[in-house]
Amino acid sequence: MEASMSPISCLLGSLMVLLSLWVAPPASATSAIYLTEVEQAAESTAVVVATIGSARVEVDPKWQRPITLTTIHVAEVLLGSAPEKLTIEQFGGTIAGKTLFIPGDARLKRGERCVLFLRQVDGNWFLTAMQQSKYEIHEAARQVLLRRTLSDGLFVRTDKGLEPLEEPPHKPVLTLRRLREELRRSFSEKGARR
Repeated sequence: MEASMSPISCLLGSLMVLLSLWVAPPASATSAIYLTEVEQAAESTAVVVATIGSARVEVDPKWQRPITLTTIHVAEVLLGSAPEKLTIEQFGGTIAGKTLFIPGDARLKRGERCVLFLRQVDGNWFLTAMQQSKYEIHEAARQVLLRRTLSDGLFVRTDKGLEPLEEPPHKPVLTLRRLREELRRSFSEKGARR
């Protein structure tokens, strides 16, 4: 991409790649390819444990659409690098009583602690794969559990081509410790990160 492109143009390009497999989903969903934790991490600048801070909505000057800017406080960087405090940009928000929301995007709630997969473009931070990039943290008696909420409209690559995602009824539980180990193993085998 050319250096003269705005961060929003870069994000739109990234979203277009992610959404390039548009397949007539329900009106309340966005179609995208399902990404595992390792696949997302490979596309991310950083994977972090963070607490969601305050958010504000502005109108993007170029697109004349609402954009939500949410501050997060990074407690731990699991992979890559990120500052202790950064702002995530997401299309959508409410201005003058009118709301625009991109189906399939994550909802970030103030005070929530979660794992986020983040991508930096021209100094601006975005979720790598929208809703797929947010894992809620649940403290259990002996471990920290992670849960990802996925919407309709996700597809997986199979030998037969692209097929709708059908999650197993009893998925293995993902813990923060297991995610740390999986990322460390996958990326130490592949060498240095960008």
